[in-house]
Amino acid sequence: MKANRLIYLPLGGAGEIGMNAYVYGYGPEDKERLILVDLGVTFPDMDTTPGVDLIMPDMAWLEARKDRLEAIFITHAHEDHIGAVAHFWGKFKCPVYARKFTATIGRLKFDEHGHPKDAITVVEARPDVVKAGPFDVQFVPVSHSIPESSALVIDTEAGRIVHSGDFKLDEKPLVGEAWDANMFQAIARERPVKALMCDSTNVC
Repeated sequence: MKANRLIYLPLGGAGEIGMNAYVYGYGPEDKERLILVDLGVTFPDMDTTPGVDLIMPDMAWLEARKDRLEAIFITHAHEDHIGAVAHFWGKFKCPVYARKFTATIGRLKFDEHGHPKDAITVVEARPDVVKAGPFDVQFVPVSHSIPESSALVIDTEAGRIVHSGDFKLDEKPLVGEAWDANMFQAIARERPVKALMCDSTNVC
């Protein structure tokens, strides 16, 4: 019997701006149960992609394993994180989780595509936990340029992962919630963090 493993697979967003789509998996090799964090678009460049309206990530790998996909989690409502969800949901038809503002935007998109709006579930911020197969997921408020942006704490038997989402270290933001360093210290004290997946434009 194969041992369980924890995997991370960017299908978009890594090393580029836009098309954020990150797969996490846990279980025996090639039988991992999966979650997807964000499913966004990017916008064309008139010099290289004239006449193109939107560019979406290549989801072929996940479509081939859609029976193993437990849920989609959306960190915030910017188009590069949520813009492709309604385009692909008809292929996946799995639960979608987001905080209230993000869920409202997502439901409007679902309505435009004829998808059931109740496929998107509103989730409260930490300490509330969403269970999705072998994953326990918490939404952690972070400061960003749109309301109710979140990092995710993703727990499995193999350890804890923090997926930052887009963020800024702003303790007095004009929009949305403040950065709370104490919250992240508490997250690290509760359980050792196996990996930080830092997803913020120009963070380096």
